[in-house]
Amino acid sequence: MKRTRTWIALALALCLALSLSACSPKKTLKNLVVKTVTALGFIEEGSGDEDEATKVVAAAGGDVTFPETMDPTSGKLVTQVEGDTLYVAFNGVANRNTEYFVPASDSITVTGYATTESTNENYQTFKVAVWELSEDKTMTSYVQGSTVYYTTDGTCYNYTITGLTPGKQYKVNISYDSSVYYITGGLKIQGLGSQELTTIEGEE
Repeated sequence: MKRTRTWIALALALCLALSLSACSPKKTLKNLVVKTVTALGFIEEGSGDEDEATKVVAAAGGDVTFPETMDPTSGKLVTQVEGDTLYVAFNGVANRNTEYFVPASDSITVTGYATTESTNENYQTFKVAVWELSEDKTMTSYVQGSTVYYTTDGTCYNYTITGLTPGKQYKVNISYDSSVYYITGGLKIQGLGSQELTTIEGEE
């Protein structure tokens, strides 16, 4: 008898789930169904939750000193290679990419700083991420786990990004989530295997 009541309850829950498309408060009803089925023991509690990605934050330290031959204020994004280091200056930007470069090993160290006029606590960081160029130079793919958060307090922070393949070409993307304010600052990307940079037509 107990098993019969359990199956009846499950059937009612499934019928309710099938009718969600015709109901206006879909989320409330869906949650009710999930709770009912969970209480009956058909699914484990929390099994539908998505795993939250780990937020990687750069550590305080390092410095960014541009070469004397580089004018960091001459454009929205200014870059120059010296030795194994790519220097990047950005002025009032929200989203910019460097040219493509070749790393000397499977990692690069990115030291960076920035400031913003925003006082909103949600916009006190900017992101650095790495993208890989395909062999035929027609597409790029994100390097998994390469997104690093840098604080916009004008202080230098650094982080070593791994998972790269020597000989392949990569670019660094700088992004800031605010749609109203912008960031100004600089990066020092160490670990290049060549001073040659590649620009793809149509990319910023």
